[in-house]
Amino acid sequence: MQYQKEFENFLENEDRSTRTINSYIDSLSKFEGWLNVNYGIIDLAIVSFREIKEYREYLNENYAPTSVNQKLSSIKTFYSFLLIQKVIQNNPSSKIKLIKVEEHFENQYLTRTEELRVLAVARETNTLAYTLVLILLKTGARVSEISNLLICDMSLEENPTILIRNSKGKKSRYIPISSDVVESLNEWLKERGKSQKIYHRRSNYVFISQRSEKLSVRGIQLILNRIGEKANIKLYPIRFRASFANNLLQNTTIPINILANLMGHSNVNTTQRYASPSMLDKRKYLEKLSEI
Repeated sequence: MQYQKEFENFLENEDRSTRTINSYIDSLSKFEGWLNVNYGIIDLAIVSFREIKEYREYLNENYAPTSVNQKLSSIKTFYSFLLIQKVIQNNPSSKIKLIKVEEHFENQYLTRTEELRVLAVARETNTLAYTLVLILLKTGARVSEISNLLICDMSLEENPTILIRNSKGKKSRYIPISSDVVESLNEWLKERGKSQKIYHRRSNYVFISQRSEKLSVRGIQLILNRIGEKANIKLYPIRFRASFANNLLQNTTIPINILANLMGHSNVNTTQRYASPSMLDKRKYLEKLSEI
């Protein structure tokens, strides 16, 4: 990583612990890798506000708010360092806001009660909202993957599946979908087809917005936020992926490598983090002690 040694010295002079320094370097290395894959950028000094903001959106899809903020703090500290060293004239991260964390989640995934409440609110909202919540819960797909989903990438007849193209790491994968997801998708496509707007009729995307041919990641997040407010539940995109993984791990005998493939993970260790049991899960097993 560029400027690594200088940055490490800077952090040491700031009396940061070895653990903190290692964490900062790891966060920056991952940021550098993301920039290279998505923009071909290898020089961190030329990054603008736009790239950091988009990276925040990526983090928000894949990590809990606390983890997102830790990674963003590393990036903000790094660019403050570059500014002090006069490597850059303006700090591109200065206006980047951290994610608001209103409460601590011991576990990221939704309880069954929360899932039912969210689904009920989404159904009451509209077909689009319900279909989005259902497909996120039942496929474990990332919000960006659902935003980019094309009509030609769905097979809703025999052996229904969706194709996730060129996802994280530029790998594509097929995800089987359940009958309730198929039914909801068909309802949405029927409603979608009623639009007379030219950009809707020309659009190849499954999910469209009122003013665009494609429902953006931000648009999906706003829909989820409104549902969460009505349900009185903090809804972050990562909670749907975590719920999908946890439901399969807790209620089936799915091998971890198959789950990793479904979720688009190249490393099963990434998938394993979703296996953390909730307090409810722990209590369920410990209650059995009273029967002994």
